[in-house]
Amino acid sequence: MTPPRHYVREIETRWAALLDRPVVLGERDWSTICDWHARGIPLALIGEAMDHLKEGLRRRRSQPRNLGALTPLVEDAWRTVRGGLSEAAEPAALPADPGRGPVDAWKRCAATLGSETPLGAWIGVLLERVDGGESLEQVEEALSAGLLDRIGDEATADLEGSVEADLAPFRGRMTPQTWETTRRRALLSAARRRYGLPVLSGPPPSPETDETF
Repeated sequence: MTPPRHYVREIETRWAALLDRPVVLGERDWSTICDWHARGIPLALIGEAMDHLKEGLRRRRSQPRNLGALTPLVEDAWRTVRGGLSEAAEPAALPADPGRGPVDAWKRCAATLGSETPLGAWIGVLLERVDGGESLEQVEEALSAGLLDRIGDEATADLEGSVEADLAPFRGRMTPQTWETTRRRALLSAARRRYGLPVLSGPPPSPETDETF
């Protein structure tokens, strides 16, 4: 895996070149970069996504405010790469079904955990809200607000140790506020990956709103 400092420096340099101006990474940018690095997304793939974005910017003649504009391209490319790796790998005991959507993934999570567990019961309640017609965006907000409070002390401690180790190389360039916000967002992303809770609709939700982006 690319060393964290090199990873950040490469993305920052390429992003500045794409925008043709100096850039200062904000809280959401740090969250995005840390998540990409923790998941092992290659710099080459991110560079290709920037090339695609650059072509689109030429047509629109507008500039994005942060790396969030790049996220859909990176995620689409990474899903393609991961899909290819999965096809090449040995069949797993429980193979993923590409035809199932995010709601079905939430249902599998709830069924695996069981209604007797706090998290399993709560995911079941959120799914009932979806079935009742509540918007996916509202359910996403509820998940973001309450997930970390329901995974249990042991799981929380395990995730915190992993996330803080991943973020440690970046911490020196963050303000205390940026560190805390990035850490919480990284914890939320890690918890969603651990329990198989993909985003239902729209961009990944953030625990806090940052009006500077």
